[in-house]
Amino acid sequence: MNKKMMNIPNAISVLRIILVPVFAAIYLGAKTNADYLLAGAVLAFSGITDMLDGKIARRFNMITDLGKVLDPLADKLTQGTVCVCLAIKHPSLAVILGILIVKEVLIFTGGILIYKKKDYVVSPNIFGKIYTALFFVVMCVVVAFPQTEPILRYVLFGLLICNIYTFIKYVGDFINLNKKPKPDKI
Repeated sequence: MNKKMMNIPNAISVLRIILVPVFAAIYLGAKTNADYLLAGAVLAFSGITDMLDGKIARRFNMITDLGKVLDPLADKLTQGTVCVCLAIKHPSLAVILGILIVKEVLIFTGGILIYKKKDYVVSPNIFGKIYTALFFVVMCVVVAFPQTEPILRYVLFGLLICNIYTFIKYVGDFINLNKKPKPDKI
């Protein structure tokens, strides 16, 4: 593992964190189809860079503990912000969106607790990666094309099912990690 903390993948994760308020400002201020398309494009760019930072980190051996924290933090901030923004524009969906946010907060908190207790940074599992990719695709369409509102509830319900499944998988991962002894420091 590369010991250099700020590298290209980590810088990309920081960029994704910076894009969170940019997305929120554009989406919440959107009045025209072009505004919604721009918000969707910002979200799509964030999703593409999410895949890119991981590929670069693995390909060039730039994986760091900082990156293992920054990448999921950027994901959680983006997902939470998108859900809050959608709930503001579509208050009838607030419950479903709230559940999506709660899962993200619980997973992030669980990762912090594992780190504090076991000194181990939890990496995303395959289900988390698939869910995140699915989330970005669904949300890009929903954000960029607001006329999809009639089917929005069904799409979000499907996303919620995937969210709950991912949560169950993470709980299993956390239980297994909690059973492992704390690694020795070298």
